[in-house]
Amino acid sequence: MIEPPNHPTDPAELEPCVAHWHLQGENYTRTLLRLGHEQPQQRAKTIRLLLKLGAWAEARSLVLPWLMEWLAALPQRGRPDRDASVELWRCLAAVSERSHDDQLLQLFWQGLARLRPAASSAGVLPLVGVPILNGVVHLQRLLASLDVPIQTLALVDQSGGRTDPASLDLRRELQRLEGEGLPGVAELRVSRPFGNAGVAAAWNQILLGFPQASLVLLVNHDVAFPPGVLAEALARLNPDQPQYMALFPGERAFSAFLLTALAWDAVGLFDERYYPAYCEDLDYRDRLLATPAVQRLDGSFAHARMVRWNPRQSSTLADDPALAKANSRSFELNRLWYSFRGRGPGSAWVASGQWRQRWLTQWD
Repeated sequence: MIEPPNHPTDPAELEPCVAHWHLQGENYTRTLLRLGHEQPQQRAKTIRLLLKLGAWAEARSLVLPWLMEWLAALPQRGRPDRDASVELWRCLAAVSERSHDDQLLQLFWQGLARLRPAASSAGVLPLVGVPILNGVVHLQRLLASLDVPIQTLALVDQSGGRTDPASLDLRRELQRLEGEGLPGVAELRVSRPFGNAGVAAAWNQILLGFPQASLVLLVNHDVAFPPGVLAEALARLNPDQPQYMALFPGERAFSAFLLTALAWDAVGLFDERYYPAYCEDLDYRDRLLATPAVQRLDGSFAHARMVRWNPRQSSTLADDPALAKANSRSFELNRLWYSFRGRGPGSAWVASGQWRQRWLTQWD
């Protein structure tokens, strides 16, 4: 074995040593590639050794077919076995980091487009999300109008930090609901931010908190549903497709609307810069229109009935003059942000693929 000189003073003295170890590295690389790679642990160990040798191309030659096999075997619906996938993910990350191979990353993230959410029971709403700041009576009316089975009812209590009687009444009612539950609802969950986090943040919290839900109904607390509307809407939606349906017409569209997981995965989350409310719906409408993959289903079968049952547009501000005064300031800033997002540098902001990432990475 050639030993390096003790005190090299000329690169030429090191040249035979470098050539020797380079040749040895090539020999080790060829030996590693001849080994069996049937099991994930064997593949992973070989790839790690190749990376230690600096054999980036050879490590890639092993991880690429492994990735393609994994993508081809993704289940038609539901989530892949993450424990069985982690060795591939670890090797893919290591090869990509060391070789700066963006193609591998593109293949991985684009390949996840095959994922479909787990099927929900026919006629069951997987998730209903309701942000609420005030108005217990309106909430009670809404809950009484839910006439289809619901897997998860997620209520976001935005009254944190407020001590007025309406807020205290709301918190007492939510505590009662948590303790007693609600007929027809398998799981009732209440989230309590420190304060009013805003409508967009509440919607995002609902979406991200329950990625297992293939479909969500997001609805204002002061909306009630005529009998049969929810069942009709469910019958028209296909959670295996990226779909959106508004149950109100025109400017009230986002008072009650349904999104499949694949729809918000394609469009992204709601922009929380619209705070605490207003213009977040216009922004999301624009992004829906700019995402041709999302199917905008016709909800007109429900529009007239919904308007008759809900003649009043917004109770949050009408029930609290202090909130209405605060909104007169925040609304103008939201208008400016909406204009900036539409015409300025902010218009380039896009965030798709977030459902798939949350679906795969949750710590359940």
